Amino acid sequence: MSDLVSALRRVVPEMCLVSPSTPEYEQARLIYNRMHDIRPAALVRSLDPSVLHSATKTATSLGVPIAVRSGGHHIGGFSTVEDGLVLDFSPFRNVVFDPESGLVQVRPGARLGDLDTVLAAHGRCVPTGTVSDTGITGLTLGGGIGWLVAGYGLTCDHLHSAEVLLADGRVVEVSRQAHADLFTALRGGGVGAFGVVLKLCFHTVPLPRIKAGSVRYPLSDATRVLGALQKLLAEDTPETVTLAPVLDFRGSTPGLSVDVCCHSDDERDLDRIRTMLGGDWSDVYDRHYPQWQSILDRSFQPPMRGYWKSVHFDRLDIDPELLAEAIRGAPDNRCSILVEYYNVETLRAHAEGSAFPLRDSRMGVLFSARWPDPAHDDVHMHWARKWSMRIGGGAGAYSNYSQDTEHQVRSSFAPETLASFRALEAAYDPDRLFAKGHRAALGDSATVDRG
Repeated sequence: MSDLVSALRRVVPEMCLVSPSTPEYEQARLIYNRMHDIRPAALVRSLDPSVLHSATKTATSLGVPIAVRSGGHHIGGFSTVEDGLVLDFSPFRNVVFDPESGLVQVRPGARLGDLDTVLAAHGRCVPTGTVSDTGITGLTLGGGIGWLVAGYGLTCDHLHSAEVLLADGRVVEVSRQAHADLFTALRGGGVGAFGVVLKLCFHTVPLPRIKAGSVRYPLSDATRVLGALQKLLAEDTPETVTLAPVLDFRGSTPGLSVDVCCHSDDERDLDRIRTMLGGDWSDVYDRHYPQWQSILDRSFQPPMRGYWKSVHFDRLDIDPELLAEAIRGAPDNRCSILVEYYNVETLRAHAEGSAFPLRDSRMGVLFSARWPDPAHDDVHMHWARKWSMRIGGGAGAYSNYSQDTEHQVRSSFAPETLASFRALEAAYDPDRLFAKGHRAALGDSATVDRG
């Protein structure tokens, strides 16, 4: 550890280097998922490509592993490494909107809340995720599912270009016109950037009118409500309404909240859903977009120990009673089960030039467990694993919700996509300097059977 810090001091400005001897280290080393209580040898905070390249060369020469951190939010702990070097971009959160082009540029540490606040002031937005402290870079690389997904698609579908530092020190502009193969992977491939993202540029869309809220039902009504939703969506999945039912707790009492976001002046689909489900819809009203974007923060903040299991399905026939049984059996009241429904026509419309593997997905189910005490790790992890298996084999798993060892993430990809990842690795990062997370898990298993 001391060898790396000593060597870095020769090539990295003092103000850019965080080591175990600096006052900010204990806070700087932490990431969102406290299960990953990791102590890196050093963190480098800089946007200067020459500094970053010197730091990576130094680490490589000493055989020290490297991790890249943007927001540090991934549940798998990809943004840190024991006794390694962390390239930490979390302080760099600048967002700049150009009204003339409609493009917005973000630095790699920007969070969703940073982006939403800047763009809303101009009447624009980028469809992003659902927790305001999530890093925009990692979200984009894995796809990006949020409140506008029904009509606008994924975050990665709005990526215009990226500036990427490669392992050999080159900085390249990546877009449909330049390094298009790498751009395809950046648009939702979930295997990193085969380099280090220094900047992202997005197309923006006009900020739609948002009518949103939560409709609460007792758990005894969950089977009826979820069954009715599946029947309705199997017949006609709306483009104007995003639906995300959540089985969770209010105090010690489990129940079901149907979180709904209508992003259109046309409320016919919303009215149809309201009529079919019934219940008290007084919480569904016109909302300020950045405020609604942070509505799930209460379920995923503050940071603590966590474990997620994600399963996606290309059908809408999951037994709702199994989900109700799962939340009844949760080890504590911080556990939740999130169901996300998708309009496959919207997802498929953005498929060209994107490696996102789940564009035929009709729904995804996320089992989320959060707890503060390490002594309770096993029981929470067992709960999420058990119930993700009980609901049946899906069509894959969403990389942004998954650990690095999960077979379902790998099996989501078509063989030709896996082959393209191996070609990108050979072209851009042959020594696998930045092969952490799901890319590390692929490795030679890039030929894994889809079954």
